[in-house]
Amino acid sequence: MLTETDFLVLNAVYLKKVVAAPQIVEMTGVAVDDVARCLEAATEQGWLMEMDMGGADGVMLLEDGITQVMSYYQEVYADLRSNTVQSDWYQSFESLNKRFVAAVTEWQETDGSDRSEQRVLQAAERLVKDIGRLVPIIPRYSGYVDRMERSMDRVDAGERDYVCNPTIDSIHNIWFEFHEDILTVLGRQRDTT
Repeated sequence: MLTETDFLVLNAVYLKKVVAAPQIVEMTGVAVDDVARCLEAATEQGWLMEMDMGGADGVMLLEDGITQVMSYYQEVYADLRSNTVQSDWYQSFESLNKRFVAAVTEWQETDGSDRSEQRVLQAAERLVKDIGRLVPIIPRYSGYVDRMERSMDRVDAGERDYVCNPTIDSIHNIWFEFHEDILTVLGRQRDTT
């Protein structure tokens, strides 16, 4: 099984799909040297493929790498999958997620109206509080709280790209990654209906 550090690094790649080492450091808080070591070892194992990200070097998980990440989720989080408290938490999250998606859609359709931006921020603030309830059970989730708070602060400071720009650590991107992460922890599929 992967070490916790290796999981954090490879999981960041799994969640982002294609990502560069500096983004992994930002997402995980893992030291630059440890990220480099993990990426090198995973590439040698055939778990990663190097990608050109428009002038920057990135990586993408290959099938064997995805298998490693999924095995870690299954082994470490097996008990949470049958925990009714987590299932109840997730049902509450799904309701919040619908409001968030509606707020982001409105934000995009209105070219970032103040009202829609406020709705996005309110949903993000609620998610931060809700994730805080999971941190004692899944300590690495504190990283989502930190990232979300940084992005909300940037939006509050007038940097509106941090609402949902796909190329930076925006509220929307962090939300999407968290959603994928909690689904995988609980062994659920994303509802695409």
